[in-house]
Amino acid sequence: MQRISFFLLSFVVLSLIIIPTNCVSEPAQTSDILLDPIDIIAVMDNDGLTTVSIRARMVNLGGTSVTELNFRIDSLAAILTLARVNQTSASTLIVERDRYTEVVIDLGLTLDPNESVWIDLGFLASDFQSESVVGADITKLVGDFIYYIRPLTGLANLTFTAVLPTGAMLSQESLDPLFPNTDLNYTDGSSLSFMWYTASLQPGQEKAFIIMYQTPNYEANQIESFVVESIIIAFLGIAVGIGIAVFGPRILYRLRQIGKIRFIGVTSEEEEVLEVIRRKGGSCPQKDLYTEFEMSQAKVSLLLNNLEERGLVRRFREGRENVVHIMED
Repeated sequence: MQRISFFLLSFVVLSLIIIPTNCVSEPAQTSDILLDPIDIIAVMDNDGLTTVSIRARMVNLGGTSVTELNFRIDSLAAILTLARVNQTSASTLIVERDRYTEVVIDLGLTLDPNESVWIDLGFLASDFQSESVVGADITKLVGDFIYYIRPLTGLANLTFTAVLPTGAMLSQESLDPLFPNTDLNYTDGSSLSFMWYTASLQPGQEKAFIIMYQTPNYEANQIESFVVESIIIAFLGIAVGIGIAVFGPRILYRLRQIGKIRFIGVTSEEEEVLEVIRRKGGSCPQKDLYTEFEMSQAKVSLLLNNLEERGLVRRFREGRENVVHIMED
């Protein structure tokens, strides 16, 4: 009996020695870390590669100090290009999980409770855009972009911006090319950009951003353009010959009067925009054009950019809004 009691006592003592030692080495819980705010910008190119830049303020909400940040990237083809902590280069460890890539960032310092640092990440990925395919209209290539966010830590005040490839537009073959609805969209004249805002996202939650878009199919356009141009040239040759011989002076006079000479070659959508501006006396606020057409503001802005580049319209800033002037002779 005494031996049994001695054995039990020895076991209890050893347990008290071993258990505290294991507790000291437990890592900080990811729920104690908050990224607030966090800005993510994804810029797509025409070769299927997406450049992603992330900037966030990391806050330690826990009761213990931390020395690293675990960040999840939902890509299996990501190449890290930048990692900085407070504008200083940081070392990282890349861990390839089954369905995502985990980046462990060494802070290079001890982040005590209620302290914060700024984190900058940059990477390239080739699996956010699908391979473009020929659409119902063979002159267009249709593709999609999908970006998932499934955080390992809490996120707050998240702003996600997606920039389409140069020359791309929202797919006309999709009834709902954007998911979810955007909070803001704009263009720099060559690319369309879409922005979403999310107030909060916790570990275990997820957010998906989807864009269906289309780009010109240059191969089909070249073939179609060659055939169309050949037919047009043939008919134009006949028409011009007849017109010059019979109606030349009258046609030239009429063209000069209605100011159409500069608008030969515009698309039907561009001609509609020009016609609306003409009806409004040759100039109107840009916002008035948004209500005239059953198309997105981004599409109207893109049409205006194309017309302005060719000198057909000009936009001027008057007060807080843009006014569009038609440039007819």
